[in-house]
Amino acid sequence: MKKSFCIAAILVGTVNLFGDNSANIANHDKYFNEINEVRIGIPDEEIDRLSNPFAVIQTAAVVASNTTEPTFQLNAIVENRVKINNSWLKQGSLINGLRVTAIKQKSVVLGGDNKRLELFLREKNENSIITAN
Repeated sequence: MKKSFCIAAILVGTVNLFGDNSANIANHDKYFNEINEVRIGIPDEEIDRLSNPFAVIQTAAVVASNTTEPTFQLNAIVENRVKINNSWLKQGSLINGLRVTAIKQKSVVLGGDNKRLELFLREKNENSIITAN
């Protein structure tokens, strides 16, 4: 009984799949013909005259990234002279708009226009070799 029911179900499904679907085929052909037609859109000149539909938001971070602040590297301190960015300076000298205001044992203070910056000497690396010229 179960075998005959399964065979009948398979036969009914097969007839439905491979039966006369000419109405469905005609509908599909109609849709394919409609989407196959060449569509005419807006001319390029009209598109060029349109305004930008997207909002342009400029954040403070983007604006700030356009301005680069100078970088400083303290290379050496010898008595009352300092070597910053490979230039020897003394107290009162200017570098990139900042004045050397104080020379300490292991650091230098730069200042100007409500800005204060202290540069420190890098610690000696055990692997570095110091030679005399």
